[in-house]
Amino acid sequence: MEDNTDEKENKEIYSEDEQETSESNQNDKCHEEETKDRLETKLNEAYGKQDDLQNKYLRVHADLENIKKRSIKEREDAVQRTRSQIIGDLLPIIDSFKMGLAEASKHESAKTYVEGFSMAMNLMHTTLNEYGLHVVESTNKPFDPKIHDAISYENDDIIGEGIVIRTIREGYKLGDKLLRPASVILSKGKKEEN
Repeated sequence: MEDNTDEKENKEIYSEDEQETSESNQNDKCHEEETKDRLETKLNEAYGKQDDLQNKYLRVHADLENIKKRSIKEREDAVQRTRSQIIGDLLPIIDSFKMGLAEASKHESAKTYVEGFSMAMNLMHTTLNEYGLHVVESTNKPFDPKIHDAISYENDDIIGEGIVIRTIREGYKLGDKLLRPASVILSKGKKEEN
């Protein structure tokens, strides 16, 4: 009988151990699953933060590129405005030199001075052309109110109505921008006889 009792006690101890082991295994599995769930949650949060940071980086990078492009454009615009202003201020001086040369060329004694000033004027025109300044061609062209300023009309038997007969003051463009319209005289066409 004692053997049976010992066996029962041993079985009970073993079954308690097995039960504890089984409970321990279940607890370990639950703990592993909880740990796994927590790690997955943290990993998903980290990926989410990474996506947010990457999106912020891309936005900041795009903003920086836009600022660079805007800065370059603003600098180019400032250079163009300054160039337009300086060249615009030089146009009356160029006109005065041309009138002086035209008047001086009427005198034979001033021939050498006229040649020297003509070379200087040609050099100035060449330099200004390199910066984009161009004369508006007007004579014998149809009148265009965008680039011409009509100051008078004359009858002309040869040139048709609305065509520029003479340019009084040259117009200039800087690139595509009109700096000054050309002052011109237009043809009225043939004189009507009564």
